[in-house]
Amino acid sequence: DQFCSTWGNYHFKTFDGDFFQLPFTCNYVLASQCKSDYELFNIQLQRQVINKTTTIKKVTMKLDGVVVELADTSVKVDDKSVTVPFNHHGISIGRTVSYVQIEAKLGLIVMWDEKDSLWVELDAKFKNQTCGLCGDFNGVKIYDEFIEKGDTLTPEDYGDAWKVNGPTEKCEEISSIDTKSCANQVCKNEFTDHCKNLLSRPEFRSCKGLIKTDSFLKACEKDQCNCDSKSTSCLCSTISEYSRQCAHAGGKPLEWRSKHLCARTCPFNKVYRECGSPCTDTCSNPERSQVCDDHCIDGCFCPPGTVFDDITKLGCVAVEKCSCMHNGKPYSPGKTISRQCKQCTCTKGQWSCKDKNCPGICSVLGGSHISTYDEKTYTFTGDCTYVLSKETSGLFRVLGDLKKCEKSDKATCLTAVTLQIHKIKFSQIETVCSNSCENVFLPADDIKVFKPSTFFIVIHTALGLQLEIQLTPIMQVYIKASVSNKRKLAGLCGDFNDVEVDDFRTRSGLVEGTAGPFVNAWKTESTCQDTKNKLKDPCSFSTAKEKYAKHWCALLSDRKGIFSKCHSEINPEDYEAACTYDACACENSEECMCASLSAYVHACAAEGVLLNGWRNSACRKYMTACPSTLVYGYQMTSCGRTCRSLSQSDLTCGVSFTPLDGCGCAEGTYLNEKGECVPANKCPCGEGETLVHPKQKKTVNGQTCICHNGKLECKGPTKNDSCKGPMIYFNCSSAKPGVKGSECQKSCHTEDTECESKQCISGCVCPAGLLSDGNGGCTAKEHCPCKYDGKSYKPGQTVTMDCNTCTCISQKWNCTAHKCDGTCTIYGEGNYITFDEKRFSFNGDCGYIFTQDYCGGKMTGSFRVLTESIPCGSTDTICSTIIKLYLGNKEIVLSEENIKVIKQSKGVDIPYQVHSFGIYLVIEAKNGLILIWNKKTTLIIKLSSAFKGKVCGLCGNFNGNVKDDFTTRNKVVVAKGLDFGNSWKTSTTCPDAKAIKNPCSLYSNRKAWASKHCSIINSEVFAACHSKVEPQNYHDACVRDTCACNTGGDCECFCSAVAAYAAACNKAGACIKWRTPTICPLFCDYYNPDGECEWHYESCGKPCMKTCKNPSGICSNKIPALEGTNEIKVITTTETPTTTETTTTTQTTTTSTTTTETPTTTTETVTTTTTETPTTTITTTETPTTTPTTRPTTTPTTTTTTTSTTTETPTTTTTATTTGTPTTTPCYVCKWSHWTNSNKPDKGDQNSGDYEPIEKIPDLDRNVCTKPLEIECRAKGLNTPFNELGQNVTCDAEVGLTCRNKDQAIPYICNDYEIRVKCCVN
Repeated sequence: DQFCSTWGNYHFKTFDGDFFQLPFTCNYVLASQCKSDYELFNIQLQRQVINKTTTIKKVTMKLDGVVVELADTSVKVDDKSVTVPFNHHGISIGRTVSYVQIEAKLGLIVMWDEKDSLWVELDAKFKNQTCGLCGDFNGVKIYDEFIEKGDTLTPEDYGDAWKVNGPTEKCEEISSIDTKSCANQVCKNEFTDHCKNLLSRPEFRSCKGLIKTDSFLKACEKDQCNCDSKSTSCLCSTISEYSRQCAHAGGKPLEWRSKHLCARTCPFNKVYRECGSPCTDTCSNPERSQVCDDHCIDGCFCPPGTVFDDITKLGCVAVEKCSCMHNGKPYSPGKTISRQCKQCTCTKGQWSCKDKNCPGICSVLGGSHISTYDEKTYTFTGDCTYVLSKETSGLFRVLGDLKKCEKSDKATCLTAVTLQIHKIKFSQIETVCSNSCENVFLPADDIKVFKPSTFFIVIHTALGLQLEIQLTPIMQVYIKASVSNKRKLAGLCGDFNDVEVDDFRTRSGLVEGTAGPFVNAWKTESTCQDTKNKLKDPCSFSTAKEKYAKHWCALLSDRKGIFSKCHSEINPEDYEAACTYDACACENSEECMCASLSAYVHACAAEGVLLNGWRNSACRKYMTACPSTLVYGYQMTSCGRTCRSLSQSDLTCGVSFTPLDGCGCAEGTYLNEKGECVPANKCPCGEGETLVHPKQKKTVNGQTCICHNGKLECKGPTKNDSCKGPMIYFNCSSAKPGVKGSECQKSCHTEDTECESKQCISGCVCPAGLLSDGNGGCTAKEHCPCKYDGKSYKPGQTVTMDCNTCTCISQKWNCTAHKCDGTCTIYGEGNYITFDEKRFSFNGDCGYIFTQDYCGGKMTGSFRVLTESIPCGSTDTICSTIIKLYLGNKEIVLSEENIKVIKQSKGVDIPYQVHSFGIYLVIEAKNGLILIWNKKTTLIIKLSSAFKGKVCGLCGNFNGNVKDDFTTRNKVVVAKGLDFGNSWKTSTTCPDAKAIKNPCSLYSNRKAWASKHCSIINSEVFAACHSKVEPQNYHDACVRDTCACNTGGDCECFCSAVAAYAAACNKAGACIKWRTPTICPLFCDYYNPDGECEWHYESCGKPCMKTCKNPSGICSNKIPALEGTNEIKVITTTETPTTTETTTTTQTTTTSTTTTETPTTTTETVTTTTTETPTTTITTTETPTTTPTTRPTTTPTTTTTTTSTTTETPTTTTTATTTGTPTTTPCYVCKWSHWTNSNKPDKGDQNSGDYEPIEKIPDLDRNVCTKPLEIECRAKGLNTPFNELGQNVTCDAEVGLTCRNKDQAIPYICNDYEIRVKCCVN
């Protein structure tokens, strides 16, 4: 028993199981933590009598300093009325069927039926710490409550000790009921029999043996005795409490009520049930009951086969009739919503969406911010011409000149955009429209260039490419690629394959980790300096600019402003950050701020949301600065708005483009050659290159023509002096190519790039046939190195990319195609990185589905991971996380104090192991899941590639497409992380998380401290990692989290954020030793016995260690190296001591066994569910299936002890004592790998060959090999010994096999080789 209850006619049950009646209406302490230095909770209760009915008048709870008051169906928190559901300060208040539930994360649950019943349930950690009417919670009945120093106390005496009077009142204990006893024995016997008959009804059969009926019989008798009539209505409260306590104990009471016995009515079409799941299935969460841990409760439930329609609130419906919700509006089944790129239909409460063939959009904003076709965003400052996007077969290329801005050394400006199509080039594109800004048609039918307004130029091609180039207030470009170009593009805009994580792919085929090396790989001029991409906050240089930027850029996220109507489609967070950056960095802050706002307007327009009127809030001057004859409009067009369009068909009218604003001609006026808008009668007429002014005459082909309303009206016979058929007259001019100098020197990395020369520059060049190697020398093409991470690699050298090995061959990286595991991470104050590497921040107080494979309405799966944040006391800062892992038929609950394993009635058995690596707890399951937790706020889930596209939750769907990672529970993609996070609540009664302001703005006093400390991420300490893992996102999260910890725990928030970046660096291959005695130290010496040094700190840990608990030294190679405290004691010694390892299991039967065995060179491995950290306890409620055995033992001299506390004997824990005598001579166990053939020579390519690197051997883990590898090589299909093959081949145990075709004799072809290696383990 961990609960205390009070009900009905003043009845009480203590934590220890005592029943008593205290018939007074005074205010009493029900339960408090009185035996601690700090009182975490104090609960007081007062009853009242209204119309002879006893109810609870008021419940006052002080929970870690927060006061909650329940009275008359109302709820107050800190003396302010709140609506239910409510969640704050670690306290959640919600309705659970027929009850109001108050849950405090300090370890307390209160249930109130809003009438006469109240329950208090405490965590076991409060045992023997409580006072009040509920008793001391020490497990001993009567004593200390009703027997004090040998004297027996009456309930009245006991209650008097816990009475609390108000400041101006003194309650007199006057009984509110007639306490007469049943003097008439016949009457008493009758009441006893009646109560016994009620409590022994068949409906309560499952309660037998679970709870004691005697105490309830006495309570029932008292109720009957004190009842004014012989009606059974007086007994309803006690029978209801009996049923509730039966359900809490695991029973399943049936419906005992009837219309003649304690009848209950229900709203809507619900039915009353005595034992139903408190987690109600609803249209928005039809599977909620599947993850419900709570015992059943009584109340009104939906009939079987239906769920509650929480969308329309109209009662219980079949799932097929569930409505859907979108942007706060309900939609009935079958209704559709059409978005710019999706059409969704409401089906069974979820949206079923189909993608439209929408183009991908890449944008270059503010001169330094790029968003790729697949929505990867990054910032860099360059000074060169770069390939923004190109078609891989050479159909087109878009180049961008990104240069230092003239008046600012902190900003980069886009100065020119060049489009190359079939050798037709547009250079300095802003001058294409020259003076007249008319439609310009080039000598190609598939290209159209026009200005819909003075702010934009549009270039449309028939190759599935369209450019929308913004000129005012600064140059920005939006590149649209049709779906016909999917997976055919490359450059700074990415490859348009719906996979965001590979957008940093370079020319050589490798994916870079950060923007710097990636951008440098797409330079078109080898003489340009590489960008270092060290970004500093430009706002730190000017407080005035910072204030200006934050004021105006905050308009984007204002939930009541003009931009808010687009928030559901486009998240303004990244745009606001870029706006602030640019406004601080630019010389003219207003220009850059307005450009950023217009970029958000453009993105919204592309999604079909038009923000007309936005310039009334900011950047108004651009509306009034139009030339005198032009007007400003939010959606301008040039279609039919030029004088030329009056006499010729306007081909631009068939071009579809994003609605664009700017200055242009009003309807009914036309743009003439002077850039003025005039009526039709003042328009000139065009005749070839000649203009004919209004009313002017001209002879054309023998006819006399006059210009009228922009058209030539001709009379007379025609004279045909044009081209001879079938030729037609076409007038065009072509420019000769300029002489190219050193600026177009071809290098290994620009060899396939067409150089756009603006001026010939003298300098050093390589002889014909040779290329610049980038290091001041020249080389042949076949000897060119491959680039990765800013370094050069010679042909044949390899690098490791996640689970794949890449080999440099002829400037390109040739990589294996293994499918890699996915990783999802949450750390700090709700910072998420999904499997597909989408980053977002979400900080909710409910329980959430982190990830699961129960998706798509599928009721079968293998795992669920649920998380719930635990605040630091009554603050909003997160101190730790409660994690629930549903793994097959087990529920594993991880909390800071212990691990609890609960056997479920459903599901298959999935084997798993629990490890302790450094500061991390690791659960490794056989189904391909690995859970890694630092026992605080960092949780990492690794999933095998078999789960790709099969999971859902806050970690996304693991399908490689970051665009749909924000898919909600009802299968619609939303724009904001807040809406996405709220959709994955486990309980619909828990209130939605609300949007919060940037904590550094809320707590401005914290920003300086946070910025100073978090600068370590951008400092030289992490310099080795900056080119591998982009630091800016981690730095920003660090500052945000550290600002948020404004009421304590600031160091923990800071340390968690930095540790997250260090872990990402470690994964990328950069081990960073960043902790110091003053910066986030880990005191591993705490675990060392006096005078010994068994434990020490490892900054990156080891993937596996040989320890007394793991003598084989073999671990799963899927678990990454983790930092923290590691044990350095190993089995191998130079002497021959006796080493004993003991594991003790404490059971409820208080029996234990000891097993001793002598190890030999073949080690018997005992798999345990205990961790190897001295502070972790595992509790399990599984049924025992193994019986430990006892073997003879010798006297130990060294002992290591691990304790596992269980309710019953767990199947995975064995009690063992191992005694062994290691020898001084190392003993090795060696094994040959399988023969591996991962590559074949290309007979038609002399630059090819056969390359068999060591890393491609699938069954080799080099981390466990303690001796140098041995290698064997052979030619596949030939019996000739390797050394007699007569080929020039390298067979090296460190590298593998290398054979080049060009190194062989005629016919210049390598054999097809295979290799194997021998790994020896000590």
